[in-house]
Amino acid sequence: MADKEKKQAAVKSKSHKKKIKKAIISIIIVVCITVIVFFNVNNKKDDTKTATVTKENTAKKGNLTVGITESGTMEIGSITQSYELDTSSVGSSSSSSSSSSGSSSLSSSSSGSSNKSDTQGMQNMGGAMGMAGGQSGSDSSSSTTKTTSSSSGNESVSDSDLVIKKVCITSGQNVKKGDTILKLTTKSVSNVRKLYKAAVSSAKLSLKEAKVDRDSDKLTAEYEYKERIAAGKSAKTTYKATLQSLDSAVVTAQNNYNTAVSGIKTLPLKIKNLKKKIKKAGGSTTVYKSTSTNQNTGSNAGNNTGNMNGTGMGDDKNGGTSGTGTTAGSTGSQSSSNTVTIMQQQLASYQQQLSEYKSNLKNLKSQLKSAKKARKTGKVSAKKTYDAAMLQYSNAKTLYNVAMDGIDDDVKDAQETLKDAQKALKTFEKYAGTGVIKAECSGTVTSVGYEDGETLSTDTDIATYMNSDAVTTSVSVAQDDISEIEVGDTVNISLSAYEGKTFHGKVTSISTTSSGTSTVSYPVVVTMTGDVSSIYAGMSADVTFVTKEVKDVLYISNKAVETEGTKSYVTRKNSDASTTKTQVKTGFSDGHNVQIESGLSEGDTVLIESRVSE
Repeated sequence: MADKEKKQAAVKSKSHKKKIKKAIISIIIVVCITVIVFFNVNNKKDDTKTATVTKENTAKKGNLTVGITESGTMEIGSITQSYELDTSSVGSSSSSSSSSSGSSSLSSSSSGSSNKSDTQGMQNMGGAMGMAGGQSGSDSSSSTTKTTSSSSGNESVSDSDLVIKKVCITSGQNVKKGDTILKLTTKSVSNVRKLYKAAVSSAKLSLKEAKVDRDSDKLTAEYEYKERIAAGKSAKTTYKATLQSLDSAVVTAQNNYNTAVSGIKTLPLKIKNLKKKIKKAGGSTTVYKSTSTNQNTGSNAGNNTGNMNGTGMGDDKNGGTSGTGTTAGSTGSQSSSNTVTIMQQQLASYQQQLSEYKSNLKNLKSQLKSAKKARKTGKVSAKKTYDAAMLQYSNAKTLYNVAMDGIDDDVKDAQETLKDAQKALKTFEKYAGTGVIKAECSGTVTSVGYEDGETLSTDTDIATYMNSDAVTTSVSVAQDDISEIEVGDTVNISLSAYEGKTFHGKVTSISTTSSGTSTVSYPVVVTMTGDVSSIYAGMSADVTFVTKEVKDVLYISNKAVETEGTKSYVTRKNSDASTTKTQVKTGFSDGHNVQIESGLSEGDTVLIESRVSE
């Protein structure tokens, strides 16, 4: 077994050695082939003829910059000129106004002046022109709602429309700012002017009415203020007088009641005693007849006073001496009768008073109760009236200020409406008063929105121009570099169409939304500055976001500099066409050019040598 294993091992060893030999032979063959190919190539090179080409480069002064460079395509923006005068609401407003009488038109004007304006500028004019519709209609020989056919025959035209007589521009035409682009019909300009003037007149009227209302409100506020002050000053006196009147009413009612009660108590006794006296005098206590005996008695008593003494001083014709005793007796009888009559009258009076007291006692008691109740409620009411008057008095100035606060608002609104109307008229005259619409900018016309005979509308733009002030390019900047860029940064722009010329621009926007999937980048928009008259849309551009810059330095092409060790040299061309190897000191390089700190002067010419195959 051992011999057999030894034989197998020997066979394997021989096989391994054969493999090694084959590998070595293969390597030797490859090396030989490589050497042969190398020598063949070198022999061919030696056979190829080369030549040295010299190119001149001039030392210049300028700025050298380095930064992040990205590629993009130039784009040119556009400017749209729109119709600025919105008179669309004038026709409908005038229609409703023209059907009203003069007084209703005035009412509409007043209403407009009292309401606060919610819009500004030309929009404020819709209502003002509506209020002036009637007036406008009276100024015109035809109704404001009258329509005429446009030249195209497809639309109706109202007096609030501006009609285009002629379109003076076409697409592709270059125009300058101020050039005439549309001509308007004379009639439409005149009609619209009347509406604006009528709006101004209406606004003036509304302002006058607002001032009248303001002055009236001011007088009312001043009158109420004075009235509150006067009421407050007299409130205490009035309050006291009211209380005194209430107390007086109670006292009167109480006295009336007390008198009745007292009469009911005392009169029966007086009546009883008086009856006794009448009976004693021989008179009746039940029937009383009014008589004038007492008056006759008194007269007779006066006439016969002289005879009562029996002195015979009577008239001689009547026989005064003979009738003395009879006259005296008759006088005494008459006096007694008069006394009874007086007592009977007094008795009747007592009886009547007693009857009235008894019949009125309940009513007098009720009156007393009502007077007391009235005094109680009257005092509360008087106190409230007093407090209210004093409150009005103490707040008179505040209430006056409240009334005066905002008293000029309607006047201010009316003034603002008038100002807007005047401004609108002025804008109209400036914009279309001459019967022409002018270009608002310079540029190439890309589209025109109207044709001859059509009416201007705020819904349709007049024209669109190429905007030479909005020449931009959009480039994508990688996320690693985006932090180096800010809006407002200055950039350098190189265009393939203008090799060697550098344009400038500014970063105007940086998108925060990334673009791309495999590589994250962000769109950056750059707007070109300076003269862009030679720029066309679609030009290829390289935008360099400057990260370092040296200004006003002398520089030459990097290719003109040769380095030997630590020293740099250039081949300078002399004025006699000879050349001199000149040592220079180099500085900052932007990758294409290098700064020359010493060794050359501005305007020096250096040579760039390169070998090319013939």
